[in-house]
Amino acid sequence: MVTGFDYLGRDKALQEHWLRRFVAIIVDTLLIYAPISALFQIIGMSWLFPWWWAGAFLFLYATLFDAAIGGTVGKRLVRLKVVSMTGALSVPQALMRNVSKVFAPLLLLDWIIGMAIDTQDPRQKFTDHLGKSSVMLH
Repeated sequence: MVTGFDYLGRDKALQEHWLRRFVAIIVDTLLIYAPISALFQIIGMSWLFPWWWAGAFLFLYATLFDAAIGGTVGKRLVRLKVVSMTGALSVPQALMRNVSKVFAPLLLLDWIIGMAIDTQDPRQKFTDHLGKSSVMLH
């Protein structure tokens, strides 16, 4: 069985793809977390803003942007686009592919499992595979 890790070790384009995805999630996380955290600091309630709120907002943001324009601000900045393998990307597909963004360790696990299984597309994280979607250079 050939996995995404096998391809990753020797494919520069795939390495660049995953680096772009990593940069995109960092940008998107900062776009979501920083303003909300600042707002809670300003109103003196920073203790009410645990990390899981950031994950919930990131999940909603990524789902809405993926379904509406094919990618988040972070993905667009690094020239990536979310596509469906079955036609137009639907809201259920966007929900499925973003569910792991609720909690950062789940997203990491999603990436690792996606690369560890033989999906025929080493650009897919596990939830991309389940949602019949992929991320491509735009």
